Amino acid sequence: MNIVKKAALGLSLAIALTASAQAQVTQTLSQSGTDQYAWINPGRIDFGGVTLAAGTNTIYALTSSSTLVDQGWGYTDPNNGVFIGLFQGATQVFGFLAAGSSHELATRNFDIADNNVLLGQLNTALRGVSGTDPLSIRMYTDAWGYPGWELHTSNNSFSLTSGVSAVPEPETYAMLLAGLALSGAIARRRKTAATEDGVK
Repeated sequence: MNIVKKAALGLSLAIALTASAQAQVTQTLSQSGTDQYAWINPGRIDFGGVTLAAGTNTIYALTSSSTLVDQGWGYTDPNNGVFIGLFQGATQVFGFLAAGSSHELATRNFDIADNNVLLGQLNTALRGVSGTDPLSIRMYTDAWGYPGWELHTSNNSFSLTSGVSAVPEPETYAMLLAGLALSGAIARRRKTAATEDGVK
C-alpha cells in the first residue's frame, strides 16, 4: 500500500474515531409544578434533574419551558423564577436563570442555542470539574423572600443533549495538517514524475 493510500486510510480512521467519541444522548425532565411562599418555604426548591454519563464533557443543546407567576404584593423581581444548574453531587458548580417571572401568568421558553456565550460558560464549567461525585443538570426555583411574595410554577420541563466530545490539543491539529500537506506533496511529485516519464 503506497504512502498516499496509508495517509488517506489514517485520516478516515481518525474521522471515524472522532465521530464515535462525539456520540450524543438526549435526556428529558418534566415536573408538574411548585408553590413557594416567602414565609413558608423560601430558597431553592429542586424539581429534579438528569445524571450525566461518566466522561461527559459537552452540552450540545438545552431547552426548557415553564409556566409561572409571581404573586407577591407590590414589587416584582424578574430573578424570581426557574433556574437550571450544573451540580457535582449536592454542590452547584454553575447555574443560570431560565425563566423570570412577572405578575402575569406566562409560559417562558428557553433555548441555550440563542446564547453561545452562556453555552460556552456551561461547557467550560463542565470540563473544569474534577472528582468522582456524579454530575447532573437540575431545574429549580431559588427566589428571594420579599414580604408577601409567592411564586407558582407549572408544566416545568427541559431537554438536554450531551456527550463525550474529543477535544484535540493544538499539537494534534498541527500534526494532522502536516500529514495532509505531506500527502499532497507526495501525490503531486508522483503525478509530475509520471507525466515526465510519459513525455520521454
